[in-house]
Amino acid sequence: MAKVLGFDHVSILVEDADSALQFYQTLLELPLLDRPKLGFPGYWLDLLNGQSLHLMQLPNPYQAAKRPEHGGWDVHFALRVDSVSEYTSILEQLGVPFTQSRSGRRAVFIRDPDNNAFELFEVSLP
Repeated sequence: MAKVLGFDHVSILVEDADSALQFYQTLLELPLLDRPKLGFPGYWLDLLNGQSLHLMQLPNPYQAAKRPEHGGWDVHFALRVDSVSEYTSILEQLGVPFTQSRSGRRAVFIRDPDNNAFELFEVSLP
């Protein structure tokens, strides 16, 4: 019987792949992966453990959609981090707005320059 083996990647639409790359690498320091020629600009960033974030410079059919201010109430992806407080300091230094999790977890929600929402939530390392 076929079965799911795990999570591989998340793809997001961006207006300018170079700007999006700079945003994600500045904030998260994600290494760049090799990407095949796909006929449109973009980048693949390493999220470790065989997982990646794909930045795709393509027209966004959702650009005009009304989005909630809090990213936790919108379509988003979440990344596990070892220290939310260190990331909030970086976000504040960069002038990037964020909202705290409404669930009480140690988590923050951020929107990238293309209005894509993502979450950073703290997990304890073994």
